[in-house]
Amino acid sequence: MRPYDGIDYRYSNNDPEQEEAIGVIANILGFRPSATDLGYALNFYAGGSGIDDRLAIRCLYVASDWPSIARTLRLKRVSEVSSDPDWEEAFRWLIDAEDIEKSLEIHSHRFINNKKLEFQDIADERWEVFFSNESDVNSWCVVWRNNTHLNYVSFDQG
Repeated sequence: MRPYDGIDYRYSNNDPEQEEAIGVIANILGFRPSATDLGYALNFYAGGSGIDDRLAIRCLYVASDWPSIARTLRLKRVSEVSSDPDWEEAFRWLIDAEDIEKSLEIHSHRFINNKKLEFQDIADERWEVFFSNESDVNSWCVVWRNNTHLNYVSFDQG
């Protein structure tokens, strides 16, 4: 549990000391990434106006890390969203695809590219895309990955 103290906690890969941030990232992702090719911007706030967390990470990973990552983040492929009609409605609202017939993947790429930070990879058909189960406009997490790199963006407000 973190303090509800009204302090904005920020971590960036530009900070001289990164060990604490890497520990935080390990707790978020479910595995400890290497400092090699690691980019991140983490902003945590909990105070009188509620919670406002905005997190972005780009890191190397290996295939054996993936099961832990997927379990920790409760990830589902975009193609799985339609199996839950209630979530699909909230998901379409999140990615601004409520009344549009194009594939959810195309809208997911656009959503990611609008939310990602500069150090993260552009999402397109070369990347597998996953969202945390039941992501919605108030709390969401998206991961896009290839065989070597993982990108993560999340938002939680309440």
